[in-house]
Amino acid sequence: MREITRRHGLPLIFDEIVTGFRFAYGGAQEYYGVVPDLAAVGKIIGGGFPLAAVVGREEIMRHLAPAMEATGEFVQQAGTLNGNPVAAAAGLATLAELRKPGAYERLFANGQPRENGARRGGETRGFPGAGRRGGAGLRIYFTDRPITDYRATLTADRALHAAFTRELLERGIVKAAQKIYVSLAHTEEDIQRTVQVFTAAFEALAEQRS
Repeated sequence: MREITRRHGLPLIFDEIVTGFRFAYGGAQEYYGVVPDLAAVGKIIGGGFPLAAVVGREEIMRHLAPAMEATGEFVQQAGTLNGNPVAAAAGLATLAELRKPGAYERLFANGQPRENGARRGGETRGFPGAGRRGGAGLRIYFTDRPITDYRATLTADRALHAAFTRELLERGIVKAAQKIYVSLAHTEEDIQRTVQVFTAAFEALAEQRS
């Protein structure tokens, strides 16, 4: 990836609005060992507060500095919540928690039972390979194809996925349209409860299909 962008003189830009600190303290770039020229980081950096950041190489970021206004190379960056003290405080507190020893080990350990529960629950009820985990995020795909890229995700049965999401909601588990995340705040009881609900939701789908 890096070699291709350099060959064509293009900046390598990562959109880490979702992945961000869910993979590693250095984001997906640390996790995969590829450092981009620019990266957009949001959501988790503020621990749920409205906060985001753009980071990158000095030779690019320098153009945002007010001192560049007189040079003709200044690039204006503005945002409604720029400098928001509450969001900034929440961001610093979030980063402090993620820096604590063992934070990511615990985060990934929280996600493993949910991935296993989704896989086992799906496979034993006729929905093979339902769970796919990336960092602290879990996605459910109803397809028999290996999920290796975006095109593969398009083979998933969306109607079945929507029905699964409704079954979870009826049992007290709220899941976004695609993803479900774990956090350091989740307890062992939370995790086991989620796995139990996954199993019940798969059972309900299997009954509806039979």
